[in-house]
Parts: sequence; C-alpha cells; structure tokens
Amino acid sequence: MPERSLFENKFMEEYMGRKTVKSIKKKLFILLSPLLLLLLAGIAWFGMEAAIMSKAPDPAETAEKFLSSACSGDWGQAETILPGTAGPGNRIPAETDIGKAIEAAAPAACSYAFIGEGSFSGREYRRNVRFQVLSSEKLAKGLNAEINAVLARLVEQAALAEDIYDENREFRPGVVSAAFSEALRARLECPADYTEETAATIEMRYEKGCWQLKNPEALYAALSVKPGDALADTLKAETTTELIYVPKRYKIEETALTGRAPDPACFGETTDPAVISALLERPEAKALIGEQALAWSPETALIPDTAIRYYLDETILAIVWQEEEAQAVGTFAEVFIADGSQLRRRIAGDEPFSFDFKTTTEFALETNAVLALGGDFYHHDRACGISVYQRNLIRFEPSSSDTCYINSAGDMLFSYRDQFSSQEEAQKFVEENDVLFSLCFGPVLIDNGQDVTPEYYQWGEINDTYARSALGMLGQRHYLSMNINCQKPGYYYLATLRQAADAMLEKGCVKAYTLDGGQTATTVFNCQLINPVQFGWEKPISDIIYFATARP
Repeated sequence: MPERSLFENKFMEEYMGRKTVKSIKKKLFILLSPLLLLLLAGIAWFGMEAAIMSKAPDPAETAEKFLSSACSGDWGQAETILPGTAGPGNRIPAETDIGKAIEAAAPAACSYAFIGEGSFSGREYRRNVRFQVLSSEKLAKGLNAEINAVLARLVEQAALAEDIYDENREFRPGVVSAAFSEALRARLECPADYTEETAATIEMRYEKGCWQLKNPEALYAALSVKPGDALADTLKAETTTELIYVPKRYKIEETALTGRAPDPACFGETTDPAVISALLERPEAKALIGEQALAWSPETALIPDTAIRYYLDETILAIVWQEEEAQAVGTFAEVFIADGSQLRRRIAGDEPFSFDFKTTTEFALETNAVLALGGDFYHHDRACGISVYQRNLIRFEPSSSDTCYINSAGDMLFSYRDQFSSQEEAQKFVEENDVLFSLCFGPVLIDNGQDVTPEYYQWGEINDTYARSALGMLGQRHYLSMNINCQKPGYYYLATLRQAADAMLEKGCVKAYTLDGGQTATTVFNCQLINPVQFGWEKPISDIIYFATARP
C-alpha cells in the first residue's frame, strides 16, 4: 500500500476526530434523554404535589381536631376528620348499666398533649402524643375491699340470709354484680383519680383529597379504647375472686315486746346424743359456736327417760338436757345467740311495778321464747337491788343485793352490794356500759372465772337446801342456765347455793349469777315446762328472762 502524504494523514486525523465527537454526542444524548425526561416529569410531579398539598388542610390542626374528638368519646366525628380503619366508632354500644357508666366516664378522664413538633414528609405527617386515659389497672387496685364493704352492707340490709347467699354460703351472682357495680360506680364519679399516662405517634397520609389515619390500632391502644361491657367483665373477674363471707346478723328491735316467732321445724328432741353431735356439725351451728367449747357432752349421763331437746337456726342454738346434780335433777340449757338483742327480759304488764303476774309458760307463749327462765326478785313492793328496764333506772336499793346487768352486746356485768354510793353513779355505769336491763336477786357466783360465792347473803337462804336457779356465761353470746329441783322417785334432794355454784364452775362458766329459786326456778322450752317445779305447779311471777330467735 502506498504511503500517505503528510497532508493526507492530517486530513484523516481531523476527519476521524469529528466523527468520534459526533458519536459521543449521540451516545450522550441517548443516555441523557431519559434522565432529562425523568427530571422534567419530577419537576412536573412536584409541581402537581405542591398544587395538591397547597389545598390540603393543616395536618397539625387536623390531628388536634381528631384527638379532641377521640378524647371526648365522639369517635364518629373523629373518624370523619381522619378516615381510617373502622375503629371504636363502629363498635356495639354497651348494653349493661355498668358498661354504659364506664363509657360515659372514660372521656372525662381522657386528655392529650403533643410532644415536640410534627414532621412533614410529602403527603405524610407524624407527631408524638402523650395521653392521660382511664386505667383499668388503677380502677381494679383496691376495688375488692370496696366490694366487700358493699357486700357487708347488703348483708346487713337483707331481710334473710338466703336473699344474699346460696345453700353453700356463697354470695348469689346477682348480689356480687350489684356490689361490684356500686363499688365501681363510686370510683367512676371521680375518673380523673384513676388515670395512667400512655404515648403514641399519630401517623397521617393525605390521600383521596383528605388526611387519613395510617396507624389506628396503635392509637386506639394508647387511648385504652375497650368496649364498656368488655372492660366491666374484665374488672369483675379480677376483683371478685376474694369475697369475704359476712354472717347475716339478725337483730331484734330493742323496744320490741316479743322476739320473732321460732320456726317449729327447727325444734327437735332425741334420746340419742349422736343426733346432737350431728346437729353441731351443721354450718349454722358451727357459725354460732366458732372456736368455743361446749358444756354439753355426749358422754353426759342423762336422767333416765328424759329427752335432749334442741333448737337451731342461723341466729340461735339451744340444747336442753337433764342430768343428776347434787343428788337432784339438774336441768341445763346451753344457748348460743348471734346477737345480744336475743337475750331479753319481759315484765308483767309491760311497765314497771305492774300488779300483773303470769307463769313462765304464759310469758313464753306471749314472747315467742325459744327458752324462758323464771326471773329475778323484781316485784312492785320489793326493795331489792338496782333495777334497770329498757335502759331506765327504775329502782335504786344498792345495799340489798348484787345486781346483774345485761348490755346491748349480751354481756353479763355485775355490781356488788354498796358498790354505788349514789343513784347518779349507778346511772353513769348504766350509760357507759350500754345496759339494757338488770336482774336483781343474786348473789354473784362467778366473776371473770373466779369463784366469788359469798358465805352469807340476805336473800335465798344460801346455806339451806332449796330449788336453785342460775344464769351463766361460757363465752361471747354463749350462756348456760341451770335449775336444780327434786323429783320422785330417786332425786329427793335440793341444793345449797354452794352446790349450785360448784355445778356452774364445773360446766366452765366464767360468769354466773343466782336467779330466784324455789318455785320460781323454771325452765320452759318450746313453750313446755321442762323441769320438775317445786310443789308440782308453776307459780305466777312478775318477770322472765328469755332467749329468742332473731330470724324474721
């Protein structure tokens, strides 16, 4: 090939150079054209977005309106402001009263505050929020104690125990629901006292011409949104597991002239001590007895051909039996009562110093007595002891006898001869000790577990043998009465006061007081005379002591 000249070579170089530049430019154009189109499209898109967003409501104001509606409980309005996933506004409203109360209280407890500034990115807006909301945990804390307090009041107000408890001594479901609702309603009256702090981020996106909520579930969780009925069920399950059994405490009105009528089906009699042992295992008996020991024993040697008599309901347990005592017939009655109002006194004519007289059996019929005992030495013309009737001090003769006082709790209190120097002093004792009535005969046999039986006493021929009568306490609202009488054949003897005191000590009495003996020494159970009364007939007397059921 012939060699090119210098001119030809230079021409070729210039030609090829221009060709390469064109090629490069062409390639660059091909490469940059899409990018340029994208840039132009982006500019156009941003322009369109700017135009769209320029018409969008202020996201901060929208968020504030939404949260204001949500906190006020107007979820329908809230979801109109910020459409999103169907939430609380679409739930079924509470059907129960307590559920409605929860839903009504929740808005009063709810408030919110923004944390810092919101962040705006394109069509999206985010802002942190702090809430104060009704707290189920704080509502539950301590609510059990308040429920138990309501239950105790409902028990007290109920006419009958079975209105409150089932046969297993469990609260009836309706009673529990009522107590729960009342206790919770009391808390819901001040919902701001039971709030907690939560936090969340409200996330919004502008779409379809409006701001929409992106994270409704997180926001609902922070607002503790839960249907009222569901929250009530949860709280009830958490707070009603430890309910305290409160015995129904029946009470007889202080001014009532009679006790309540006993249930004939609650009386019984047997010659088999095992029947009494089974009776003592019944729930109502155990509730009355508690941890106390009984004077009654299945090992007791009974007087031949005599029955053991009993009465039991949830307010009173009485067991009456006869055994040999001081070679005579000892008639004992052991009684537990639920309330001090069940130990009562009745005087003839129902007013002090009446000239009316009745037998113990007649008194028992009039007073609905489960157990009635011949009374003290009260009489219109006897100046004996310090007489209190229906809280009124009606006679003041402190030198003649020891006095036994019965207070509203059913406790036996004593004063001794010449203990009070003035009627005012005695009146103060009566008022300070809540004394309802007194018994005047004596003497005191046992005081605080100590034998205080005197060797001399004005009344009752204490060192001679007579029919004896005494009332003692074995424990709280736990009593023992005793009559000692003679009976043919085989029990010809009577007892000295010393023998009577020894019998009460042996039975475990911590307090004991002598009642009028002789022909007044009577035990009437279920309106039937039980003991063999001296001379074979009941003497009309001026008063009785009796135990009554308090069950309506």
